[in-house]
Amino acid sequence: MDPASSGQEGPLTDLNMPQNQLTELEAAMMALLKPDIVQQDIESSSGLAPLGYIPPKVTPCANIKTTNEGLKANCGNNASGDPRNLMFSISQLPITYKGACTSVLNDKNSNVVARNIVMLLLSAQLPHVEAAEVILHVWYSARLTHGMLVVIDKHVRKLIADVLFKIQDKADNVLLSKKWTFGSAEVTVRMYKPQWSTVLQILDAKHDMTKTEQERRKVVLAPHRVDYRERELCYFSGSRRLCSTRFRESGVLAPIGFVLEHFTIPNPLLFNETNSTWLQKDSASPLEGWSTRSIFSTQNLHRTAKNDVNGLLYFHVRSTIEQFCDRLQNPVSKNKLMLYCVDAANLPCLLPTEIRAAGFDRIEVSNIADEAYLGLSKTLVTFVPLLKERSVNPQTVLLTLFLNACEIADRVMGNDSNMILVSAQINQVARYLHPDRSKKLANDSTQSIKMMAGKDLVRDYDRIFAFYMKSVGFEIYARHTGVEMRKQNTVVEAWPMRLKKKPGQKGAKEEFQELMASSCSGAERYVEWLRRE
Repeated sequence: MDPASSGQEGPLTDLNMPQNQLTELEAAMMALLKPDIVQQDIESSSGLAPLGYIPPKVTPCANIKTTNEGLKANCGNNASGDPRNLMFSISQLPITYKGACTSVLNDKNSNVVARNIVMLLLSAQLPHVEAAEVILHVWYSARLTHGMLVVIDKHVRKLIADVLFKIQDKADNVLLSKKWTFGSAEVTVRMYKPQWSTVLQILDAKHDMTKTEQERRKVVLAPHRVDYRERELCYFSGSRRLCSTRFRESGVLAPIGFVLEHFTIPNPLLFNETNSTWLQKDSASPLEGWSTRSIFSTQNLHRTAKNDVNGLLYFHVRSTIEQFCDRLQNPVSKNKLMLYCVDAANLPCLLPTEIRAAGFDRIEVSNIADEAYLGLSKTLVTFVPLLKERSVNPQTVLLTLFLNACEIADRVMGNDSNMILVSAQINQVARYLHPDRSKKLANDSTQSIKMMAGKDLVRDYDRIFAFYMKSVGFEIYARHTGVEMRKQNTVVEAWPMRLKKKPGQKGAKEEFQELMASSCSGAERYVEWLRRE
């Protein structure tokens, strides 16, 4: 929860801050725009989510079975997107664990993989503090400094160019592997020649800052999306409204007072390499994917103003990257990172024989088990054979995330047309937002919007997901592929974003507002699959 929230409900223009602290554009945006903020509109941009959108709720890689010798943990991240979970898992490995840890990352999008290659190569080579600063801005900022680009050229681009020089006579349909060793850490990239060429093309792209800023603003400040932005601001606390607007304006993730005049070079990893278009959705936010409670930790609150949401996130992410770099470069660790850029269904047959034979302790596949993507059946058929036998590691697990399942099932069940159910949900929302006057709904439009949007957060998703599992045939697929659903998740909560507190309980209103301000609905469902013994 944003500690700056006063807990008082007010109109959209009430930022809980003096108006003279707003820029003229921000003040005008709040005071003058009066759009119909309940209409539906079409999201801008390419549809990529390079900032990440899944909260990092996983525990460290392993649940490793400790033995006296030959320690090894193998973890797979398919449809990985950004490397948050990899960083969190490796940095949180037990300090007593001194065995090898092999992590495989795969994403079929070349831009996503290129950025991951840059971040991981920098993590393995640079001093922790320097690496964290550069990686953070490569990850989130639309512009970089000249010094950052020099670092990327020296430690990444030259390595990629050397590979391209050596493979220029290779066929396009041959998987080409390059391993770099930095102390005890190994970074291996396995791609086809056109993909290697694309990575270099991305790093070599010469973008004009005027052009890239026009393209970025065309997306993040699109006139036809003003309704969406106003609606989003309804759900935010005062300080987050201000910080959200400032990030859309500046495009650089930094604390208040951070000097941005040296950020003059477009970030080549966040713009299309051929036409300089902005690669992110206009809804993309650096806050998505990070635990709000972690961001507002006591450690971070000592570093910047308590209402500086972007600054708190900046220090939290930088600290996370520093911890990861420290563990990756630790001479007693044996970390091996392997990156691919292929369709998820094709990955198993492209893995080195020794990795396939050893198996994985844990495989994360993001939400590709959703019906819109690979689907559950093909996901299980593809990845279950890669899991270690439970006799080797009783905790070996395939982790699937269902983002759209409840929405699909809810639509099939016709719950939206059940006015008795909808009325009960709205009353439940009222009890969260106004525990002292739950029988009286607010009359202003802002509160009405919150009531309607909030009803999705209080649905009975257990019942809806049970309907989905039966409709899809979870038990049938599990039986045919030799797995079983874990009854009680141990790697990640089954419903990590679900409201934990009931209306009227201490902190319930704040928890509800925190969830409403996120991109989550509480319908996010993790399922852990175990091989049958």
